[in-house]
Amino acid sequence: MTFKFVMGVLSLLLMVLAYAIYIWQTTREDGVRPHPFSWFLWGFVTGVVYLVQVSQGAGAGSWVVGFTSLICFLVGGISFFQDKWHFSFFDWFCLAAGLVVFAYYLLSKNPTQSAILATATDVLGYGSTVKKGWTHPHKDSVTSFALNSAKFVPSLFALSSYSLATWLYPATLVLMNAAVAIMLLMRRRHSMVISS
Repeated sequence: MTFKFVMGVLSLLLMVLAYAIYIWQTTREDGVRPHPFSWFLWGFVTGVVYLVQVSQGAGAGSWVVGFTSLICFLVGGISFFQDKWHFSFFDWFCLAAGLVVFAYYLLSKNPTQSAILATATDVLGYGSTVKKGWTHPHKDSVTSFALNSAKFVPSLFALSSYSLATWLYPATLVLMNAAVAIMLLMRRRHSMVISS
């Protein structure tokens, strides 16, 4: 077993733990309420990044990205049918951006440009989640976002090839997921101070 293989497996284990917790929290009646459009968007752009990484020989570092794409669609679907949602123009814009990035990759096959576009679009997708988390910080999972940040650290070490196309997305998601977890914690503390 190589170091990269072990890091790829470790990132998958962290992913399974993160999403098991998240899906369990989502299916509870008083649980978290993920924004479905964020998760659908993340499913599309993460799928693009997975295809890019595979085309660039990323190896075990791409495993977690591929499985994350599938889980994003699952979480989005659960969330979509669980609540009555009212989607803003921004929500629709973000989802459309994900579809455009996916189409761009399929048509252009330019891995670096596709990875940059997918990463930027993914960051844009956090807008709906941050907006919801800011006003309802108890309706999203600090634990899951923290674990989803952590899962990309070993995946970076598991990459078989390093280029902007392979490392930009996971490195950005280390930061973005950590930022959402911190924001949720801060907003929860703020709401406790106000209510006491």
